[in-house]
Amino acid sequence: MIFLALALTALVSAFFGLAPAVLSCRKAARCDRVWTFGLWLGVWLFAACAYHRPGLTVGFDTFRLLALTALCGWAGLVTAGLRCFGKKGLRAVVPLLAVTALGAEAFIGNIAYFNTHSYEPFQLVDYLDPNINVGRGVGTISLDSDRTYLRFLNIDQPIYNLRFDGLVNDDTDLLHTDSMVTFTLDASDEANGAPIRFGSWEVGLQSPRSHVISLDLTGKVGTLIMQAQPYHTAHQDFPVALTFSGITANTPRAMDFSVLRCASVFLVLLALYALRPRSGLWTRRWLAGNVCDRAAAAALGLILAAFVVVIPFWEPSNSGLATKDYNTAFWDGESSVSFVSQQYGALAHSLLQGRLDLEADPPEALLAMENPYDVAARSEAQIEGALWDHAFYNGRFYVYFGVVPCLLFQLPFEALTGIQNLAYAPCMVILGLVLLASCFGIVEQAVRRWFPQTSAAAYLLAVAAVVSGSQLYYLLLRPYIYEYAILCGSALLLLGLWLWLSAAATPMEKRGTILVKLVFGSLCVALVAGCRPQMELFAFLAVPIFWQRYIAGKRLRSRAGAGEAVAFLLPVVVIAAGLMWYNAARFGSPFDFGANYNMTGNDMTKRGFNVVRIGPAVFTSLFELPSWQGIFPFLRETDVQTNAIIRTISEKFTGGILAATPYLWVLALLLLPAFRRCLQRRRSAACLVWTGLAAMVIITVVDCQMAGVLYRYLMDYSPVLLLAAALCWFCAENALTRRTASGDATAAAALPALCIAMAAAAACTAVYRFCTLFTMEPWLQGMNPSLYYTVSRLVQFWM
Repeated sequence: MIFLALALTALVSAFFGLAPAVLSCRKAARCDRVWTFGLWLGVWLFAACAYHRPGLTVGFDTFRLLALTALCGWAGLVTAGLRCFGKKGLRAVVPLLAVTALGAEAFIGNIAYFNTHSYEPFQLVDYLDPNINVGRGVGTISLDSDRTYLRFLNIDQPIYNLRFDGLVNDDTDLLHTDSMVTFTLDASDEANGAPIRFGSWEVGLQSPRSHVISLDLTGKVGTLIMQAQPYHTAHQDFPVALTFSGITANTPRAMDFSVLRCASVFLVLLALYALRPRSGLWTRRWLAGNVCDRAAAAALGLILAAFVVVIPFWEPSNSGLATKDYNTAFWDGESSVSFVSQQYGALAHSLLQGRLDLEADPPEALLAMENPYDVAARSEAQIEGALWDHAFYNGRFYVYFGVVPCLLFQLPFEALTGIQNLAYAPCMVILGLVLLASCFGIVEQAVRRWFPQTSAAAYLLAVAAVVSGSQLYYLLLRPYIYEYAILCGSALLLLGLWLWLSAAATPMEKRGTILVKLVFGSLCVALVAGCRPQMELFAFLAVPIFWQRYIAGKRLRSRAGAGEAVAFLLPVVVIAAGLMWYNAARFGSPFDFGANYNMTGNDMTKRGFNVVRIGPAVFTSLFELPSWQGIFPFLRETDVQTNAIIRTISEKFTGGILAATPYLWVLALLLLPAFRRCLQRRRSAACLVWTGLAAMVIITVVDCQMAGVLYRYLMDYSPVLLLAAALCWFCAENALTRRTASGDATAAAALPALCIAMAAAAACTAVYRFCTLFTMEPWLQGMNPSLYYTVSRLVQFWM
């Protein structure tokens, strides 16, 4: 049978390998024969890998013959079609890409279906040691925290996979409806006379894809031991509590077609085709306004916006606050809103009552302390009611986080509905969409003003890199007060910069439009101080943005220019006055935001400045390489490393912003004098690039001295830094395009390489950030096991 399959697939390979020559009415060339042999060889190499359990030649039947022939036919159809029609545009290629995605899902994504089709299943429970302690029901077995051990004896037959049958969760806690458990597997086989550890099997109780696992044991298995391990982190604690009706060994896997994975593969293939160096996206200018380019931008925007909308709710409890008014499915009937979710709601309620402090009264023991900011003393005194991460000043609790998010969302919500504690997640979705729209607008304004020859592909890649490369999606995954304030500041900053750039590009005849953009742009940038004050450093970008029109062009000396200057400055003055009054009324100083009075894990009133903090902070935040691993989610968290004997406030990292974001590597071109001269011809753009780099260093140092080294703080400067990188990519592309048009052979050869590098850098940046969503706290493995393990198995389809 296998020889018949070899011959049949050879005929199919020859048919599709030679088809382009026949359709083109030419003689078969060497490349056609290479394609024929390569197609045939590729199919059988894949088959050898796919059928390694129990082996390609073992039990080779008619089903395998038909499956391999169909696989060869699909691969041949796709390759021959792309060879014949690959240069005829999207209309011809899109159907081929759809067939490619469908076939990839059927033959590759479901390789376990073909591999296990001939398996002869048996019930492993029949070999269960009757002396072990498990819960036994009518046709069921239960495990709990006291009974976690399973041992199967005298199996004496091969085991290629295991599947839990009828697996259900016995935990009655609503917060544990979706949980997971890890089974360690020890076994003896023909290569190991005594049981040894082979690995672990992570099972998401509501993720059917994780209920089956492939094994790689040698020959006949004697003893198999499974030990259930509970899941425990700082965020979640899942006990062992499950019931199953059986464990089937050597189970034939069903065809499990994933529309999501198929659609994702199709979009990736479509992007690869559309971004090939000779495609229209690279040859057409973005400002030409091509319909196809605008459609591609709309598709990109919808994809990015879809992630903005859904990511905050990947953690189910983020669908609302844990109170009787929100998210009742996750409320235990007793617990109150956590401190990360209630501060802005409490502040809004106080403001509506005419108070700047919170209504919560500090405990008497806290008021009597000599130093209430000493966390060790508070712990020793066993003080309850000392609100964590609240400002404590003159015997009252305050919110030291910027007041602007509260004024924009929580306060009007309570004023209109009477309901306290508006959830942060929907507010952050709105802010994320504002940031997304602002990125599209800022990049287009930069292209329109400084790099009008920029291709549509470079524009789209820049937007994708700025959005995905920043901390946007990571912040959305953690809709807590810390991320809420940072995202609000970032969204307002980018919106304000977009309005400023648009105002500077608006014809002077449209003075009313200019005034509106100036007022609202300055209003947005000024409000940033009420969210994340260190971001106000980027307000200085107003100088290069408006320099040409108002200083070099001397419009500021005119009456119209003076009026526009008033429109620019008035919102800044009003907001600054309001924030200074707010600070002075609470803490006695217009410049004191109250962060030093924070009730946290260290005494912020005595933190001070120490140069020793700078080195580890700069290295970790900027230059530390990501730690990759071979299993999903492919990244590992790392701790901030320092040998200084000093209190270091830090959280986990997955790499520094420069080291882990390939799209930023273009900034290395600034080391070349020729590139600096090229960029300097557009002085405003050069100022934005150098400001982004300077702000990166300054804010990193300020953050580490004021608070610590935290991963979310990268959002303080990453969007503007990525915009600076986009300008460098645009500058390089424009320079090579111009030199290619003038007949420079070197530039003509370098331009396609630049296109590939730009696309690869943006793609790697997006993939890295996607991996961080499943790697970083709050650890979706525990917060949403069904999502985590479903995605894990969709990616690691061979398990």
